[in-house]
Amino acid sequence: MAARKLKSFTLSELIVVMIITAIVVGMAFSVLRIVQKQIHAIQTNFEKTSILVLFEQKLWQDFNDTNNIVYDSAKQLLIMTSEIDTITYSFKENFCMRNHDTIKLKIIPNKALFKGQEIKTGQVDALSIFAETELPGYQIFVYKKNDLTFLMNQEDGL
Repeated sequence: MAARKLKSFTLSELIVVMIITAIVVGMAFSVLRIVQKQIHAIQTNFEKTSILVLFEQKLWQDFNDTNNIVYDSAKQLLIMTSEIDTITYSFKENFCMRNHDTIKLKIIPNKALFKGQEIKTGQVDALSIFAETELPGYQIFVYKKNDLTFLMNQEDGL
């Protein structure tokens, strides 16, 4: 009987295949890591946008449900009072507080207005807020329509 030669790969061919496989797998993991970073960035922006939209909605609601709104720019404090409740917004360096709720975003009041005039301290009927450090170009402007009871309750009337 004649010895038959078995068909197989040589050691050098197997090493070349393993090196090519390692390179392809390494590139796949690199691409996967880049995609994961992009997904994380998108998720973070979505969370910030959602929090800012909810903050804006609550601020609008509070602004229009209260009778008296006072702002102090030195203390970065907004106090809203009604017959049933008092709501306090405190703007800090890296967060904002609504009563005891913390909003972990940098929100900065820009202008406080009363009857169309900018004020630093006192009663307000409109407020401009920047949130551009969190989302570029994001600004909030809330206002309240002053009704007749508001004007009647002022010290000097109209």
